Amino acid sequence: IIKILSFTSIILGIFLILIFYQISSQIKFLYFDLKNDYSKDDKYLAVITENGLWIKDELGDKKYVINASKINGNYLENVSIAEFDLNFKLIKMIESNKVDVSSKEWNIFKPTISINNSTKILQNDISIFTHFDLKKINSMFRNLSSLNILELNKLKRDYEDLGYSTFEITSHLNRLYSFPVYLSIMSVFSAIIMLNIKRNKPMIYHIISGVLLSVIIYYFYYLFNLLGQNGKIPLLASTWLPLLLLMIFILIGLVRINEK
Repeated sequence: IIKILSFTSIILGIFLILIFYQISSQIKFLYFDLKNDYSKDDKYLAVITENGLWIKDELGDKKYVINASKINGNYLENVSIAEFDLNFKLIKMIESNKVDVSSKEWNIFKPTISINNSTKILQNDISIFTHFDLKKINSMFRNLSSLNILELNKLKRDYEDLGYSTFEITSHLNRLYSFPVYLSIMSVFSAIIMLNIKRNKPMIYHIISGVLLSVIIYYFYYLFNLLGQNGKIPLLASTWLPLLLLMIFILIGLVRINEK
């Protein structure tokens, strides 16, 4: 019985990742695309490509198109800012090796400003106001579930080229890859519990036990995820080590069943 459950769960998990997840990610992407048509979010856009970070912003009667080659801490590096009027007529270009984006008032270090084919290098820093700070830039790349596995791997390479943290993408990919194993382990774990519980136990006992075990396993995973985020353990271990420990617990339960 347990072999059948385990094998079926792995096959189902692989199907869900390769087929169902790909379809659901595309549907979610279409949802976000449709949502943008009915919201004001399309005024503000941030994307990462092989050419770096691109930001579109609109503030008052000015529009900005911003490109940066790298993100380093609170700073954007090798930044070019094109400032337009509402009709997309170029007003000026601002270039700088370093821009502080820790707040929505960006501090631009020693910029080079080009206006009407005239270029001037400033020795003093200048500032501009935008709708973006580092926190908002980070938050715009959190909808990973709207990307399929191939798109996630491409995005990861783009992040690495930009110097942007790939922790969330790597963690998300590891959870996807480990899902068939997780599903199989949980099926076997459930079977072991049911085979070890006496049939005359009341229904409330089963309900409380199920809820309690679900909460324990959830916080077990959450603890390892936090340890991975804080760098206490390797990112790979934060995903696979809980599965390994659950597998050891299951093997102990299987031995006890075989002894019966």
